[in-house]
Formats: sequence, structure tokens, C-alpha cells
Amino acid sequence: MSSVAIKSTEEIVSCSDNGQHPLIYISLKPGHGQCQYCGQKFIRTTTTDSASTEKKAA
Repeated sequence: MSSVAIKSTEEIVSCSDNGQHPLIYISLKPGHGQCQYCGQKFIRTTTTDSASTEKKAA
């Protein structure tokens, strides 16, 4: 398991830890989620969040 949260613009993500556990789908409607098998964390972002981050870095 990674200690870094994976950012996604999607409302639903999947996790299988590269085949180490069954494939599951995780809803990010509340803004975040976590895999019940490996504990990987996911955060939902919007495209405007990504764009503002890129502008700040430039």
C-alpha cells in the first residue's frame, strides 16, 4: 500500500493493488475514499483544482 493518496477527477475509482486482492470499486462522492483491502486512499479533485495547482507551480 502506498502512503500517498491517489487523486482522481472521477466519481468512482477501482482498486486491486496490482492483483493482490479482488477488484473493488470505490465511490468518491463524499470527496475521498479508501480501499477496504489494502487501505489505499483516494481523493476526488476537480479539473479547476488541478489547473490552479499548475498555475501556482509555473
